[in-house]
Amino acid sequence: MVQADLDRRYGDQFAGGSTAVSENFDALRQAGATARHLLVAAAAARWGVAADSCRTELGTVIHDATGRRLSYGALAAEAARLTAPERVPLKPRSAYRLIGTRVRATDQPAIATGRLTYGLDVRTPGMLRASVLHPPFGHRLGSLDTAAAERIPGVRRVVQIDPLPSPLHLRQGVAVVADSSWAALQGVRALKPTWERVPGPPVDSEAIRTAMHQAVLRPGEPVRSEGDVDRALACAARVVEANYELPFLAHVPMEPINCVADVRPGRAEVWGPMQDPDGVRELTARVTGLPTAAITVHMTRSGGGFGRRLLSDYGAEAAFLSKAVGVPVQVLWSREEDLSQDFYRPCAVHRLRAGLDAGGRLIAWDHRMANPSRYAYAENGQPPVVSELYPDDFPAGCIPDFRLAYTHIPCGIPGGAWRSTLHSSNAFAVQSFVDELAHATGRDPVAFRLELLGPPRRLAYRGHGGPVFDTGRLAGVLRLVTEKAGWGSPLPEGRARGIAGHFTFGSYAAHVVEVARAADGFRVERVVVAMDCGLVVNQSGAEAQVEGGVLDGVSAALYGGVTVEAGRVRETNFDRYRLIRMREAPRVETWFVSSEAPPSGLGEPPVPPVAPALAGAVFALTDERPRRLPLLTTPA
Repeated sequence: MVQADLDRRYGDQFAGGSTAVSENFDALRQAGATARHLLVAAAAARWGVAADSCRTELGTVIHDATGRRLSYGALAAEAARLTAPERVPLKPRSAYRLIGTRVRATDQPAIATGRLTYGLDVRTPGMLRASVLHPPFGHRLGSLDTAAAERIPGVRRVVQIDPLPSPLHLRQGVAVVADSSWAALQGVRALKPTWERVPGPPVDSEAIRTAMHQAVLRPGEPVRSEGDVDRALACAARVVEANYELPFLAHVPMEPINCVADVRPGRAEVWGPMQDPDGVRELTARVTGLPTAAITVHMTRSGGGFGRRLLSDYGAEAAFLSKAVGVPVQVLWSREEDLSQDFYRPCAVHRLRAGLDAGGRLIAWDHRMANPSRYAYAENGQPPVVSELYPDDFPAGCIPDFRLAYTHIPCGIPGGAWRSTLHSSNAFAVQSFVDELAHATGRDPVAFRLELLGPPRRLAYRGHGGPVFDTGRLAGVLRLVTEKAGWGSPLPEGRARGIAGHFTFGSYAAHVVEVARAADGFRVERVVVAMDCGLVVNQSGAEAQVEGGVLDGVSAALYGGVTVEAGRVRETNFDRYRLIRMREAPRVETWFVSSEAPPSGLGEPPVPPVAPALAGAVFALTDERPRRLPLLTTPA
């Protein structure tokens, strides 16, 4: 199997937003059915029989009347010369033989044996290596002493990178171009720059944190309002309130940022791991002055993306440097640069208040959020709230008096999309607060959620998997996960469970997290997941997506967090930015709802329920309610 280069003939080759299967399922089925039609036609023509007298099975065309058969490979050349019809009939679900089963990924053996080409593996004749140093946030280059860097054996040049107007496209930097990656990395460490602070918004975590906590005390910008929340809270038999806080999060893909570009007169080629190859081509055109038609983009396997490679700044850097030095250049960021110059999931503070009547029924919900908007950082013309707070998320539509409000906090720290965007942040606040309300009323957390959801209804939902949120499907995964996890059954001493559910990218997820008391606090032992993602195309791949999402969620909830002091990031490597270790990984059990719905997103929906379910389990174990992430900061 060969990865196709960027080409409009193949449609949108963008990878993000959990759209790979949901948006390409029908197109790929049509492509497969068309190929089958042409192969059958080629076989029928060779045998001189009617095409409808042939059938296909396991990569062969068969003519039962004569017992003849030919492999697809033997027919491919002839089939390719035939004219393809615009559309051919597709199989009904009852005829599926592969869809819904376990199919091993074709490239798994190559991955396991190191034969697959990742971005870091790209080699092209005459290629030099480059590493880059960028200014701290809110700063620019003042002066630069390059003498020590230029004395390192193998260093060829020190190149200053001129930024594009948007920092999302290309930031200012200093690159050391050398014969080897080692020389380039050592050259960057030997640079002696001075940085100048430029006027702009805060670039300090603590200042932003203070501003967020102050902001949620004020009404904020209305996002959604139904009923009369103030009257309902004033009349409530009991008012419950809580603040929740989340940090900046880095992507830390295991393969650091890298890209290769070869810019020559009249043409350019780019190789690398990318989620938006069109974006790489557009930015290459901008920094080289070439037309996009003269730029070839080769996509390699990615050693992790999680939203970081949706941005194409590193491709622009490679193209800028190749044009500057006149030969192919591979850009490789150090791990320190990768962590210090990320586009982070924004931090946030949520203030929630709820009114309960005398019978413990939830009658009012007031939710204020404050954070630095990634859309505001991108200056993309959209309102800051659009990327941060989603007006139709649960429990919207389930409570008569309901209000959401938002305050944007100006910030010069880059914001970006992180696996499941702000759903991973917002679900922690909402689902944790629902747990608190269940506890306040003496109700079981599952029963409380099911009562809130009410009878199955289809509510309007804007973006991120809409246009419909089906309360019955969310209730369905909650019921399934409680059954499979043994919710309510006795646990051994020193163990506890928590639960949460969420809808996003068209899919419904519910998790039960089980923790056990440990010498340093607690350990995550087991995560049981119920997913309704419509039709499951490949059971094996779907389970892998869920397991990866759960581990991302556990790692971030336990340890994830970036601290910025005067524009400089403190967590510059894995000694300070902890990731979950193999020995800490919980057992993950995944169950899928059998659904007649079309396939929906799966890369991101498993993430949001993790943190609130884990926090609920910690509360059940310790009687202390976690309201701030990460939960642990213990080094290991």
